[in-house]
Amino acid sequence: MKRRTFVAGSAALLTMPGIVRAQTTKPTKRLAMIRPAGPVSVMTPNGYPPYYKAFFEELARQGYVEGQNLIIFRFSAEGHEDRYGAVLQQAIDKVPDVIWCANAAAIFGMIGNKTTMTIPIVAFSSDPIAEGLTTSLARPSSNITGVAIAGFEIWGKRLSILKEAIANLKHLRVLSKEYWWNGPTGQTLRQAAEQLDLSLAPALLKADVGVDSYAPIFEQIKASGADGLLVDDYLDNLMHRAIITSLAAQHRLPAMYPYREFIVDGGLLAYAINLSEALRIAAGQIASIFGGARPVEIPFVQPTRYQLIANVKAAQAIGLTLPAPLLLRADEVID
Repeated sequence: MKRRTFVAGSAALLTMPGIVRAQTTKPTKRLAMIRPAGPVSVMTPNGYPPYYKAFFEELARQGYVEGQNLIIFRFSAEGHEDRYGAVLQQAIDKVPDVIWCANAAAIFGMIGNKTTMTIPIVAFSSDPIAEGLTTSLARPSSNITGVAIAGFEIWGKRLSILKEAIANLKHLRVLSKEYWWNGPTGQTLRQAAEQLDLSLAPALLKADVGVDSYAPIFEQIKASGADGLLVDDYLDNLMHRAIITSLAAQHRLPAMYPYREFIVDGGLLAYAINLSEALRIAAGQIASIFGGARPVEIPFVQPTRYQLIANVKAAQAIGLTLPAPLLLRADEVID
C-alpha cells in the first residue's frame, strides 16, 4: 500500500522574487554542481537513483536545458574529505552563475569560510542555522539558500520509530562520520536517546569511505552487543546503501535509514523526505537566481511532510514482526 507525500514548498516557488518562467529564449547560464561523494554521473537526468531527473525536468520547465542554454560543470570529492576544498575551488574557477551543493555541511563545514564567496549557492542542508550557513531561513543572511532537508529534531523522531518497531531495543549504534557525530546532529541525537532511555554509541566511518569500509564496522557493531542501528545521511552511505542493507540483514540488525532508497534496496525502515521533490525545489531556486534574484531574497524551503516506509520482507528476514499500528501509519509498505 502506498500513500503519496510531498515536500512542502513547491507552490511557493511560483511566488519567489525573480522566479524564472519558461520562455522560448533565455540567456546561457553556467551551473557548477558539487557532491562530497559518489560519481558525477549521478548528477544527470538518467543517473541512478533517479531523483536528479526531477531536478533537470524543473530546470527545463523553467527554460534552461543543458546543451542549449545551460552549461554544467560537475565535481565530486568521491568520498575523500581532504579533497573538499579542492573540489569547491574547481567549481569557483569555472565562474558559474550558481553553485549547487548536494551537502553543504560536508563541503563547507569541513573547510570553513561559508559566507564570504560571492557566487550564489543553492544547497541541501540539515539545519542551515545550526550549521552556520545563515541566521534566518526566511531571509538568508549570506549568498547561500536552498532546501533544509531535515531539522536535527527529525533524528529523534527516527529513533522513536525504531524503538516502537523493536520492543526491547536498548543498545544502538550510529553509522556515521566523525564530524556528523560530534556536530549538532549527533548532540541532538544523544539527547533524544537519553530521553528514550536508550544506550547510543557511534560506529565511525573513516575519512575516506569505500566499498570495503563497511564489513569490518558491522563486525564491530555486532560484537558490541548492539540490537539496533541508525544510519546517518552522509552521501557515501546513500551511494553504498546496497552494501549497508545487506550487512544489516546478514547481522540481523534492525536499522532505521534516512532515505527511501535504502528501503527499496532491502532496508527495514526509513523516515524521509521525498528527494525528487526536494531537488525539484532546488532547481526552481537556481532558475530564480538565473533570472536575477539574489539568495537573500529566496527563503530556505523546509519540508513539512515525511514518508514513513517499512519493508515487511526485510523484517521477516531477520525474524522481526513490525507492529500493526506502525504499518498502518506507514506511507508505503514494501511486501
